[in-house]
Amino acid sequence: MLEYPVYIHMPTEEGKPYLENRSAAEAVINAIINAQTDGWVRLHGFVVLPAALELVISPIRQGISGVVAHLQAETLPILSLLKPEAFLFWAQHYQHAIIETQKALNDRIDKMELSPVAAGLCSVPEAYPFSSANPRYQGYVQIVAGFAPLLPPDEDALRV
Repeated sequence: MLEYPVYIHMPTEEGKPYLENRSAAEAVINAIINAQTDGWVRLHGFVVLPAALELVISPIRQGISGVVAHLQAETLPILSLLKPEAFLFWAQHYQHAIIETQKALNDRIDKMELSPVAAGLCSVPEAYPFSSANPRYQGYVQIVAGFAPLLPPDEDALRV
């Protein structure tokens, strides 16, 4: 399986804040870390927001849809116990984007980790407890290597 970084946005059903509770957020984080430990993905960053999971991973065993299905299957039993009122927990549709450059990767992770600040959930990314920006998760994220460095354009090639 080809490894490449990809951004995934998995919303909850109808955008309901099913993940606002600490236990629910920790269950999702546990499933993400287990997916990496079990060899499904390489984890580059994540944030669990009240109504969505955002993550940047490199799939290993499966394609993107297989990884999403795996995460949903791993989280549903515990989330169903924590939120019995939820008929469907995860929305049927998710978004993803393949990341092709180091700059795009860095920008995506920065934007993702800043989303709790933008939502008014914390004042700095490191203070949000359900994000890879939090120091307690630094040992779980892996740096991507292998992108070609961005080079400045060749000035001679620009001359007419």
